[in-house]
Amino acid sequence: MLKCFRNCLRPSSLSTLPLQYGILFPQVSVCLVHLHFGHFSSAVILVTSFYLSMNLDGCAQDPEKREYSSVCVGREDDIKKSERMTAVVHDREVVIFYHKGEYHAMDIRCYHSGGPLHLGDIEDFDGRPCIVCPWHKYKITLATGEGLYQSVNPKDPSAKPKWCSKGIKQRIHTVTVDNGNIYVTLSNEPFKCDSDFYATGDFKVIKSSS
Repeated sequence: MLKCFRNCLRPSSLSTLPLQYGILFPQVSVCLVHLHFGHFSSAVILVTSFYLSMNLDGCAQDPEKREYSSVCVGREDDIKKSERMTAVVHDREVVIFYHKGEYHAMDIRCYHSGGPLHLGDIEDFDGRPCIVCPWHKYKITLATGEGLYQSVNPKDPSAKPKWCSKGIKQRIHTVTVDNGNIYVTLSNEPFKCDSDFYATGDFKVIKSSS
C-alpha cells in the first residue's frame, strides 16, 4: 500500500494523482494544484472529508433531495402569537404567515422590486387574502403567489374596476406541522418564478446571528 501511494506522488504521475488517490481513499475528495518553479514541482493536496455530505446510514445524499428536504423553522405556539415569522431554508429566505387558521410560506422578497414582504399587511382582495408589499403596494395571494391588479375597460369608463391575476409571481413553499413544530419544504416546481431573482445572494434581508 505504501509503495503504491509513493508511486502516486511521483512527479511523473501528478496528472493521474486525483484518480489514483481516489482509488486508495474513496471517501476523500482531493483538489490538486500543480505548481512549477523551474525544474521543481510541488503539489498541494486539499483533503475534505466526504462523510460531511453523507446520511446517517453512510450513503451519499443526493444534493437535490437535500435541498428540498423539510426544515424545522420554529414552534407552532410562537407563530400563532406573532402570526408570521422569517426563516432561512437551505439558503433561501422565506416568510411564513399564520392567517385565519392556515399556514402560508413564500419567498421573503417581493417579485416586483425585492420589497420585504414580512413587513407588509395582509388584506383581502376579491375575497382572497393577500400580502401587500410595503414598498409599492403590490398584492400577492397567500395561497397561490399570484399577483393581483385591478383593470378597467377603457371603452367603458363607467364600469367598475375588475380584479385580475398576473399569474404566479411569488414562489410558494409548503408548510407542515408535526408535534408542535413548523416545517417548511421548498418548492421544486420547475417553472421560473419572478421572485426567484430576489430569493438569494445580495438581496438577503435576514441578519445572521453570528
